[in-house]
Amino acid sequence: MTTLITGGTGRTGLGLAKLLHAANYPVLIATRTGVAPAPFKAVKFDWNDASTHEAAFDTADPPVDQVYIVGPPASTDVALHTKFVELAISKGVKRFALMSATVVGPDANSPFPAGVVHQQLIDAGVDFVVVRPTWFIRKQHIVSLSYKNFDNLGITNFSTIFSAAQDGKVPFVSTEDISQVVFEGLTAEKSPNDSIFVVGPELLTYEDAAKIISSVLGRTITYKRNTIEEQAALYTQVGAPADYAKLLAALDADVATGTEEAVFNDAEAAAKGRLFVGKHTLLEFFKEGKNVQAK
Repeated sequence: MTTLITGGTGRTGLGLAKLLHAANYPVLIATRTGVAPAPFKAVKFDWNDASTHEAAFDTADPPVDQVYIVGPPASTDVALHTKFVELAISKGVKRFALMSATVVGPDANSPFPAGVVHQQLIDAGVDFVVVRPTWFIRKQHIVSLSYKNFDNLGITNFSTIFSAAQDGKVPFVSTEDISQVVFEGLTAEKSPNDSIFVVGPELLTYEDAAKIISSVLGRTITYKRNTIEEQAALYTQVGAPADYAKLLAALDADVATGTEEAVFNDAEAAAKGRLFVGKHTLLEFFKEGKNVQAK
């Protein structure tokens, strides 16, 4: 049976595809272009075109019985997500993996589609794993919930990291570690049917991050402590809808109160197997990225 991976050419999706392929599980990558890197099969899939959703299931061979859901960036269209899950269940999907975030729990009234889908999976009685990473490392920036970033634009154009997190600490996590958790959740003989928090191995402030990046790049990267209003304006500049930008900025500011640090130190979650601590550090990531660019 096949695992359909939405966002299949993204870092967590492609990482998952590679892990599944290496373990001899059939994979179908869903992309807007219908193209994926070898050796993977791909199918055209557009979140905003329901006809492509149907086709993704109908063209799969062997049939799809697992789905990894990575919603479209900044989308607040809950129905778009829930209808897709309903379709998947009707097509025989038995297990789901959902990309969410540490701050987004199951809630039918959540402003974040991932929270609504999380609750939907619980209510549907299907097998699932909800992966709830902290802010994660991707390409040249750190991202959570699409627009919260220690961002490439700021580092490249201004040599500055912008955040409303003040001096709050974050256990930045790599996409490789996230993919590993998704893989384990989908391939476990007994489905977790729970959410798993995914964090990196160390707690860092953005000031710490700026120093690490400076040491690797060989130039000074500074950290600008934004207000919530300034951060919201930044998110709108990179494409977030105004209301969503305000929500993200508020979550950004919550880091200053210790929200992400609390997840990292959650002994109860760790004891119950609901906390995965990754191996990849921020320093290692930027060193690897610099080495790749140098080749």
